[in-house]
Amino acid sequence: MKVEEVMSTDLVVGYVPGAVRDVLDKLAKHNVSGMPILKKGTKNVVGVVTRADIFKNADENQLALVMNDDFRFVKKGQDVKDAAKLLFDNRIHGLPVINKKNNLVGIISPKNIIKKTMLKKEDNVDQYSSNLIVPVYEETPINIVMEIINITNENVLPILNNDLKLTGTISDGDLFKLSSIQEGIARLNMGLGDDEDQWTWEGIRDTVRLYYSTSEVTLPSIPVKEVMITNVKKASKNTPVCDVADTMIKNHISHIPIVDSDDRLIGMVSDIDLMACIL
Repeated sequence: MKVEEVMSTDLVVGYVPGAVRDVLDKLAKHNVSGMPILKKGTKNVVGVVTRADIFKNADENQLALVMNDDFRFVKKGQDVKDAAKLLFDNRIHGLPVINKKNNLVGIISPKNIIKKTMLKKEDNVDQYSSNLIVPVYEETPINIVMEIINITNENVLPILNNDLKLTGTISDGDLFKLSSIQEGIARLNMGLGDDEDQWTWEGIRDTVRLYYSTSEVTLPSIPVKEVMITNVKKASKNTPVCDVADTMIKNHISHIPIVDSDDRLIGMVSDIDLMACIL
């Protein structure tokens, strides 16, 4: 199967030269967590920018200084397994698909591949899950949680209570909808839907108020338990991997915690992890 049979052609892009604020508008309006960056006036891909890039460069307004210009991509005509390997090896959620002229023609994500590929039905999810996870205590302030995400490059963190049981999850997407861009603030109300795009692992679900400017990304000083996702889809280590993939697609999520019979966290599996099923 070729990447063009799987990729999404519903594209959201940014341009350089350009401002980070312009990208923020698009991230919110189109409910995406990242996008390819094109050279203005062309379809040539020169970089990729994500929410994480913006959080890590909160005081920078020039898009060229925030985007990643050393990015991974696949070419039209390549096998889907090539894309799956790049996604898996580099732990990323989206790849630009380009043609021979370096023009953007699509984006391919783990979810695109999962939807179109038969996973190994006889396998249990514990063959693909990881216990190298970063749990967070439910009273941790969300600005500290964001710093943990920045340091570890983990997109979704499990939340534990005093009894050491899983009570929720938090993603950088959830924190993004709470972030404010300070200095010269302009407010914008946007109605955002449930559906995920090809980049995101947890959608920005509700109508949210975002604050835009050119300087600093900040978060309110509240404990993570007040904003975490509590309706968490979970699996046991013996859950078939095809059932986990189906749950991800139906619920528009990219990470599922693995718990024992006492609801104690023992691992986590992501849509990126499931790329190993087809390699």
